[in-house]
Amino acid sequence: MNLRLFASTKGWSVVALMLSILVSSAVQANGPEYTYASISYEWTDVKYGLNPKVDDRFNNGDIAGENFDISVGILPWLHLKGQAFGYANGKCNNCKTDLGGGTSDSDIEGFKVGVGINLGLDLIGLSEDVDLVIRGNWVDTELSTLNIASPDSISEDGWSAEAAIRGRISDRADVHVGYEYYDLGSDPNDVTNRNVTIGLNYQVWDGISVLVNGIIFDSETGFELGLRWHFGSLLLDGRDSIF
Repeated sequence: MNLRLFASTKGWSVVALMLSILVSSAVQANGPEYTYASISYEWTDVKYGLNPKVDDRFNNGDIAGENFDISVGILPWLHLKGQAFGYANGKCNNCKTDLGGGTSDSDIEGFKVGVGINLGLDLIGLSEDVDLVIRGNWVDTELSTLNIASPDSISEDGWSAEAAIRGRISDRADVHVGYEYYDLGSDPNDVTNRNVTIGLNYQVWDGISVLVNGIIFDSETGFELGLRWHFGSLLLDGRDSIF
């Protein structure tokens, strides 16, 4: 079992700062949007709970690859979200041990699908432009051969639960800070992980925003950069949800 905690003082300081910005700086806008599609590239020490950085079987490598995300608002407070990672070029760098004892990259891919609720903090007398987001996900991962004794592929599936505070800080930007817990596999080989994410979406053109996400866990980190298309107002007659 691999258990990673985000216990660093620096990580908590960043979280506290982000929460302060969200609660005190939200503006009167339309609030966060939940109907969008995005493409991004991620460099990370941990993905879907897998942490090769602290596992000798992975030669203490790291992970890089593309994310494809889609989220659809079903009701104003309910949304579905899915993410696919690495199906084009996901790599676990230096995670494979070759016959001669050298290392090379392994292929890694996976997906996460879930259902979430998004509740405006105006329900407790705070800003209507800041949401509490709670989401449950099904997670599936597959990693190619790690060493000469490994099978052709190793697959794990499981679940994750996440909670986040998300809100607008200007008419162009929204930020979030979130916490996610992963549990993959089954005893005695289960993998659990906890991490914190912080992120910014900044609109650069009508419906198009740049997304930047950072991931914090103990001494490991991650970074994601991409583009997001908010298509709800275009395809749903100006709404952000189907109903």
